[in-house]
Amino acid sequence: MELALRVIIGLFVIVAPTLLFLGLWRGLEAMRDDELIQQAHQRAEMKDQSPTRPDWSADVLTDAEASPLSATNMSVVTCSTCGTPNMQDATYCQECLTELE
Repeated sequence: MELALRVIIGLFVIVAPTLLFLGLWRGLEAMRDDELIQQAHQRAEMKDQSPTRPDWSADVLTDAEASPLSATNMSVVTCSTCGTPNMQDATYCQECLTELE
């Protein structure tokens, strides 16, 4: 009986961390933001294509994309460099870090 208890405890010690890791991995996969990953890949590809000058035109929001700031009826200041909407009390652009007027 004692040997069976030790074997069960040993199996638990070996199997439990693996199952917890796999559960964490599946949970992180379920929470990942595919759109954010796609945008990061596009920016990396653009940076590889033109390493001397970044292409800011890809970061400009189109009419089809809704800004989270405009959806909440907050005052918005648009960056003159990259066109990103920022909160009115922001000092620097959240995208390109240019000082806002």
